[in-house]
Amino acid sequence: MRPRTIEFCTGLVLLLGPLGYALTLETEVVEVVRAPDVVAARPIVEPAMPATPATCEPSDAPDAEPACVAPAPVTPTPDEPAAVAPDLDGRMPFAFVNGAGLVLSTTADPAWGRGSLRAHGGPGQYRAAKQVDVAKLPEALWAQRARTFDVYGPSGKLCTARLGELSVLAQHNGPSLFEVFHGSMDAIEWDVESGDEDPLVAFERESPTAKQIRAKVWSSTTSGIDSVWLVAALESDTSCQGGLWARDTELPPPVTLHRAPGPLPITEQRVDAHETSAELAAVKRAYEEWRNEIPEDNRAAVTEWATIEREHPARAHAWLDDAEVARLVELDFGREPDGCGDLDASRISSVDIVVDGTFEPTEHAIDPLAVFDVDLDGRFEMLYADTLASDTPELVQHWMVFEEYYCPC
Repeated sequence: MRPRTIEFCTGLVLLLGPLGYALTLETEVVEVVRAPDVVAARPIVEPAMPATPATCEPSDAPDAEPACVAPAPVTPTPDEPAAVAPDLDGRMPFAFVNGAGLVLSTTADPAWGRGSLRAHGGPGQYRAAKQVDVAKLPEALWAQRARTFDVYGPSGKLCTARLGELSVLAQHNGPSLFEVFHGSMDAIEWDVESGDEDPLVAFERESPTAKQIRAKVWSSTTSGIDSVWLVAALESDTSCQGGLWARDTELPPPVTLHRAPGPLPITEQRVDAHETSAELAAVKRAYEEWRNEIPEDNRAAVTEWATIEREHPARAHAWLDDAEVARLVELDFGREPDGCGDLDASRISSVDIVVDGTFEPTEHAIDPLAVFDVDLDGRFEMLYADTLASDTPELVQHWMVFEEYYCPC
């Protein structure tokens, strides 16, 4: 073998020997486990309030930079709870007020009362009342007991009052005690020729006690055909004297008018319109025709038209709002007939709405005690002694006291 070949082989053995030895060793397997990735917790960041730009005021100095004022930082505030609107269901927009107190109902049931009869105030000539039996009172009426009312007079609000004791009230206007005890005189049969005593004369010898009168009033006005009232006493820290009507304090305040103390240009304008009206001319013509038909011997006893104009001239007065603007004007002229069956009617009266200086007639009677807009519809209600008149039928109310009626004619 050549020397170069021998050297090559020897070197190859020396180079590959350790490698071969290593391949004869047992292999050790090492498992490498990778740790899971850890994500750092992200901090919670409150949303920033929108930035308010700085306010810059220009300067009068030449080449001067505007003066800027950074706004104060805005601190968010928690939401406030929304205001809860009061429940207005069942609230009374109107109630009569008179000598009996606040009238909650003019159609009460006598069975709502309990205990003995007692005296009570009221517009009726003869009266009897009982305390309310709460267990029998309708819930809607009993609910009024916990409420307060604003009381109004002829020209506006007088006081705010609570409701006191509730009573069931019966009333009778006679016209005398005889009718309370015996009913209508027309229903009594008696004969003078037979020696019967006049029932009125006989009754004058009777002297019923207050207790007997109350018992008779209660029994004669609780038959279901006559009005029995549910009334409440008014309790207030201030005077309610002169109150005519009341309204629940939770309701929006009404628009009230007050009567002007004297003549105004608008009332003079209304009188001038009356003097030239076709209505006045027609009434005058009819009156004079009627008077001329009366026999001459009797005619002198009938008032002449000129006398009516002189003694009963046209008068007008206005109702003003809080701004002292005339909203209504009343007119009254002439007189009513002197007696039953007389045809000498010369009366002309009207209640007119003032619209842009003109007069729009209504169907209402003159001389209301108070004028107001109870339902805030822009139309005014008229309160009279026993009636609330309104163009809204649902608002019309009336109270009555039982009385035996006799025709005066």
